[in-house]
Amino acid sequence: MSKTCCTFCLSFFILFIVLSSSLSAQTTISSPYSRYGIGDLTPISNAWNLSMGESGIALRSPTHINLVNPASFTAFDSTSFIFEGGVIINSVQLRSTLQYASRTYASVGYLTFGFPVTKWWKTSLGLLPFSNVGYNVIADTTMPGIGHSARIYSGSGGINSFYWGNAFRLFKNLSIGFKASYLFGTITREASSTYPDSLYYLNLRETNNITLSGIYLDYGIQYTARLKNDLVMTVGGIFGTNSIIHGKTDYLALTYFESSGTEYPKDTIANEAGVRGSVTIPMMFGAGIAFEKTDKWLASIDYKWQNWKNYRSFDQNDSLINSYKISAGVELIPDANNYTNYLKRLRYRFGFLYNHSYLQLRGKHLDEYAVSLGFGLPIRSLKTVINLSGQVGTRGTTQSNLIKETYFKFVLGFSIYERWFIKRKYF
Repeated sequence: MSKTCCTFCLSFFILFIVLSSSLSAQTTISSPYSRYGIGDLTPISNAWNLSMGESGIALRSPTHINLVNPASFTAFDSTSFIFEGGVIINSVQLRSTLQYASRTYASVGYLTFGFPVTKWWKTSLGLLPFSNVGYNVIADTTMPGIGHSARIYSGSGGINSFYWGNAFRLFKNLSIGFKASYLFGTITREASSTYPDSLYYLNLRETNNITLSGIYLDYGIQYTARLKNDLVMTVGGIFGTNSIIHGKTDYLALTYFESSGTEYPKDTIANEAGVRGSVTIPMMFGAGIAFEKTDKWLASIDYKWQNWKNYRSFDQNDSLINSYKISAGVELIPDANNYTNYLKRLRYRFGFLYNHSYLQLRGKHLDEYAVSLGFGLPIRSLKTVINLSGQVGTRGTTQSNLIKETYFKFVLGFSIYERWFIKRKYF
């Protein structure tokens, strides 16, 4: 590699460390439903996948890192280096029959890179969120003889994923791959009971910190066939093992009273530190199919199922149900070789998804619907594509005193494609 490439490697490594620390520390969600399970699961996708409705099981690209199916890494060129990153801006509106709230926040979305090891073996590494927790819910009641009472639930933190993926081309049209993800992070959940109208009842606060770390494995396979009229069909499958993620929990319960906005601890009810346990992330599988006419159009559809009834967290199952998701997307390129009209070289993307989530509360299932739109903006001189993606969706309902979420997600991503592994000849 050249001196420029080495400098870029060093710069990338420094950027990776800085963003890793940032990703681990940030709170990137505002959803009361992140109270359940290990939080709100983050789609394993970049700006490209998101604009295609989060589909990707059968997608392949020499210029993008498809995180949905590790078998797709064999699409990398044998002389290429791909570097991708993205920033996510979320705007969420929460609505019940009585209240309305909104919040907008930004976060580092993903940081990945991929390159060849041999002609038949390609690899990828990166950092991305796995789940996020962020909520603050207040339930007010009036009790006879006591007066006003409030139960406050809050949470923060989440799980991050540092992955290493490998793909192998077994035959001309058949590829397999696996991704080993090191999951790590801390989730803090807190519940408080307050009695502002009573002089005889002390406030109570329970705090539970769960720290997790462990390996999660998933596998992928893709088969590509060339059909008539330059049409390419790819079918793919993914499978994730039933994984045990070890951790520990610190539990503290105490009473306190409040005066002039200041809290004063009274008694410690319970203090259990470093209690060992584990979280079971259940098995999942998915299948997808895609059709493509190179540099003309691309269409894909996915189905993914996960056995959340087997979820356990420190011997608790959280009453989750099995989930499935259907997602689909289309990419159109009017004229990839037209260098006089830039708009014709853009990649226009559309997608939708339906997510039958693992949450069922008060007899109501919390389904999610979303549509997406995206653009791929090629920058010829830098061999870079700027990816813009927007997604609008809803989850939940206002029935049975539940909360309906309406969200808008915008992702600004980039994909740098460079030729690094070239043997240069000197005369």
